[in-house]
Amino acid sequence: MPSAPAPVTDPENPKIQRWDDIGLLLIHDFITEDEEAAMIAAFHAVDPRLDGKRRISQHFGYHFDYTTFGASETSFTPVPSYITDFLPRLPVQDYLPDQFTAQYYPPGAGIPPHVDTHSMFGEALYSLSYGSAVPMVFRISDANDARKMRLPRRSLQSSVSESKTEGASGTNPESAATAPDSQTMMTVKSKPEEPSPENPSWELVLPPRSLLLMTGPARYGYTHGIKSRKTDIINGEMVHRQGRYSITMRTIRRGDEIGCNCAFPGVCDARIRQEQSRPAAAERMDPQK
Repeated sequence: MPSAPAPVTDPENPKIQRWDDIGLLLIHDFITEDEEAAMIAAFHAVDPRLDGKRRISQHFGYHFDYTTFGASETSFTPVPSYITDFLPRLPVQDYLPDQFTAQYYPPGAGIPPHVDTHSMFGEALYSLSYGSAVPMVFRISDANDARKMRLPRRSLQSSVSESKTEGASGTNPESAATAPDSQTMMTVKSKPEEPSPENPSWELVLPPRSLLLMTGPARYGYTHGIKSRKTDIINGEMVHRQGRYSITMRTIRRGDEIGCNCAFPGVCDARIRQEQSRPAAAERMDPQK
């Protein structure tokens, strides 16, 4: 698979790489090794269960709602200091995240390719990676993605409701086992993604302690995911995957803030709702009915 297009390195900080044409930014060593160790220890202090088979998620702030693909109105866990301490270092300071999903991925675990919900959260979407490096796959969305977005919508919760599996800590291994890293309106695929001849995929390696920021096309129009496999080719060498952690960070939209007017209507949940509401509205107005 092709590697990522060549980035522009920030002249003032060589640890920052930019892909300005698609709104992607990667900051190497965003957290220190000491911060990384403390975050891993804090994760396992809340939930020590690691069987090597399941993903485990912990929610902070208002919990991610796996049925609405937005944020819960009621379920709330205070944000720990190991997260609030680095918020002043985030590249976007006009608004800060207030919904956080921490995840543990056992070696070999992947994330289905997806586009995150547009309307329920702000533009800036962060993913902080730590514990192990992993390549993330990007591809601009196409007609096939738009078709899948219009399939009957289902919860990412499967048959288990979040309210029954989450404790006060916000830990939810059951839903995390099936949900994408930065949860989405797309249904989870049961088969590997078919290559797109129109829009080829490319991989971007996310090193340990790195911060990825998606805005613009990368946020609204590209699918992103991680292939399920035990090894990766990184810098020309085969590397065995280790346990990986991530924190997905979003800014919640409420009330009149909910909506989207992006340039990617094919994979925009707000546009899809508008499309699906038109036939129902026309039927209500039809005097023959």
